[in-house]
Amino acid sequence: MSLHESTLTVRPRNPFAPTFGAEPPLLVGRDEILQGVVDAWATGPTHPGYTTLLLGRRGAGKTVVLEALRTRGGDRGWLSISAAAATSGLLNRLGHGASEHLNRNAPSLAEDIRADLAAASIGLGSAYDPGADLSRRLAIVLKALATHLQAHGAGLLITVDELHAGETDELRMLGVVIQDVTRVGQLPMAFVGAGLPLLEDTLLADTSVTFLQRCARYEIDFLEPTEAWTALAEPVRERGGRMPAEAVEHAVAVSQGYPFMVQLVGFHAWQAALDPTTAVTLQDVAAGAETARRQVGQLVIAPMWRDLSEGSRRFLAAMALDDGPSRTSDIAIRLGVSGGYVGVYRHRLMKSGLVAAAGHGRLDFALEAARPWIRGLDEYQLLCETLKLADGPSVGFARPRADREPES
Repeated sequence: MSLHESTLTVRPRNPFAPTFGAEPPLLVGRDEILQGVVDAWATGPTHPGYTTLLLGRRGAGKTVVLEALRTRGGDRGWLSISAAAATSGLLNRLGHGASEHLNRNAPSLAEDIRADLAAASIGLGSAYDPGADLSRRLAIVLKALATHLQAHGAGLLITVDELHAGETDELRMLGVVIQDVTRVGQLPMAFVGAGLPLLEDTLLADTSVTFLQRCARYEIDFLEPTEAWTALAEPVRERGGRMPAEAVEHAVAVSQGYPFMVQLVGFHAWQAALDPTTAVTLQDVAAGAETARRQVGQLVIAPMWRDLSEGSRRFLAAMALDDGPSRTSDIAIRLGVSGGYVGVYRHRLMKSGLVAAAGHGRLDFALEAARPWIRGLDEYQLLCETLKLADGPSVGFARPRADREPES
């Protein structure tokens, strides 16, 4: 049989997008947040939601929501500038974005302000001098762009991701700029920033960054079961596939409403199916879930683990000995520490998104994939030996001590 006579079946393209920041085929559970922010834009700079923070755990979909808001801004005729705060030079990147918009949309205006900025070394489209008064000079560029857009019935959206990893001084200066342009100048320049919940204990607790403290806040939480069901079943159906109810139900259960896991499970279940248009079966979902758990460990839990202190790792190792929720009193006994010590790490690890409350006096891993991942570490066995728990939680307990202080 020749190649042209081949009866090879073309497999439908996988509908899921298990990549950080990639827009899923169907964005669910975020309508209230998106509508709230868009309503603020419609009201104008006097609305408290004109400057907004999105707080959520890794993989919860903060970047996806930022991109969805940029799309909605574009639908309104707005321009946008997007940057991440994780590396230094945030104000320079925002300045270059504003400069490009000015050069492209208002070249004569760009020429008019070029002379004013030359002395301050803000060359439109060239490198910035990160010298003194950068925030003041950046404000000049953004005011010019926002004023131009206002005259045309439009506005400007600034989005900044990874605020938790930003430099305090840069974010303080950014706050000064936005305050000057949006709140004082009443110009149409909205701001949406995103970061991990630990932001509340770091930047949002820093009195020098008062602008962020005054922003409206939305929590990007895990999906409800019905939302996860829709996020899994609808893309399969729209791509011409079929996923029986029992398969969808299992996919919802193993994903735990974690948006990134929803995409991973859906993607690998589709890949495991012999013919997705006939059925993505329960067995396909089970196989996909195993692959998804491994990837969550590699892509989500491993980076979080690397950022943890030794004390936090020991705490999680003590939790991983349990097959389900852990009693905080048991954790204190295993670690030989006081209840106050446990309380400090409980708060810290809940903010990081690694653990969650599981009833009075109980904690559990926010992602079930964390438990087997931690148990699989060579480091975990060493930690267990250090805790004298290698033989299990029934032996080797140390008595709680109140004199041990948590690591800073």
